[in-house]
Amino acid sequence: MRIALALSTLAAATAAAALGPAGPAATAGQPRSPAVYPEQRIALPFNHKAHLYRGTVCTVCHPGVTTSESAQDRLVPGEDRCARCHQIAEAKAGRPHYPPGQCPLCHVGFDATVHRAPEASAFPRAAIHFSHAKHLARLAEAGEKDRAACAACHGSYDAVELATRAQLPKMTTCLVCHDGRKAPADCTTCHLRAVDAMGSRVETRLPGGVLRPGPGDPLGLDHGPSYDRAHGLAALGRREQCLACHSEPSCMSCHDGTKKPASIHPGDFISTHPVPARANQPNCAACHRLQSFCVACHERAGVSPNADPSLYVGGNKVHPAGWMTPGPAFHGVQAARNIGQCASCHQEQQCLQCHSTSSALYPGGIRPHPPGFASRCGEMIRKNARSCEKCHVLSNPADSAAKCR
Repeated sequence: MRIALALSTLAAATAAAALGPAGPAATAGQPRSPAVYPEQRIALPFNHKAHLYRGTVCTVCHPGVTTSESAQDRLVPGEDRCARCHQIAEAKAGRPHYPPGQCPLCHVGFDATVHRAPEASAFPRAAIHFSHAKHLARLAEAGEKDRAACAACHGSYDAVELATRAQLPKMTTCLVCHDGRKAPADCTTCHLRAVDAMGSRVETRLPGGVLRPGPGDPLGLDHGPSYDRAHGLAALGRREQCLACHSEPSCMSCHDGTKKPASIHPGDFISTHPVPARANQPNCAACHRLQSFCVACHERAGVSPNADPSLYVGGNKVHPAGWMTPGPAFHGVQAARNIGQCASCHQEQQCLQCHSTSSALYPGGIRPHPPGFASRCGEMIRKNARSCEKCHVLSNPADSAAKCR
């Protein structure tokens, strides 16, 4: 599924400007997601600055990048690459040598008596799709090569001593090209694809942790603290982006009314919920089933027409005075404003006790329609007679429509 990132030319230019002349190095101080780039244990104090000062080209130590098609490839140089310059054999034999080749130079804490270092280096693979070969080819077409090509994604290493995860590109850097025009903007172009029925989604549960947008997310979807309370607007306006990672069943795990996260409603919300419920803000039905959740609770609390009369204390105080007579508090006015509020306690059959041509309480039924309704009821019958049959007995909908006209 193609996820429309909708980065306009202006947005792409803004992202490029944010990188500054130093390129992605401007993001070096920003945190990297451990889910994408797992934490490292680096026991080799390699100094990029010192090597680049001597004019070393990146591919001298990292020759594999020119053919690497996967982020799982091991591109950290081994001792055989170091031995091309560092005279390791001469150092072991005790002969004069330069550059230095003693083992402790790179292996901190190396114990010559047992010929091992206390801790091995660890460079976990990144949990993304990435082809160095393809990117270097595109950069070469644009006239970038050697150190400049590497700096396009990794930033300049001229002042970097120990290189870490901080030199790996962030999503902001990728979006400069992956805007849907220069390069694909599908999320799964870079991110791993989930292996399930919704195979077009991004895999968020990775060995390094759970993948979620953090501070500085270029799409403005930082899933930081309290995002569970604020994600509604983002979900409404950016549904395609949400579906890149989340499936609808994952939404329903909270939005089916069976869970009541404490972070959604404040303490003692049960005593204050009538106010937002009457205003329908937020929409209670988004999480709660009105005809089961609300009705059952109101019946247990004794504030429902179906509740045990013995539960009423001092009479039913749900509706104000004048509820059944025309006026400001008339139930017909309130029902027209927010029928969902009525449905939280009442079922349709209760309305039909009065508002039906077959009403036993009021022969012929109490007319709920406003003046002039007869002029358009025929059209409504022709479109969907079932809604009319809730109250009216229509032996022949066509004849009934003709009578209404």
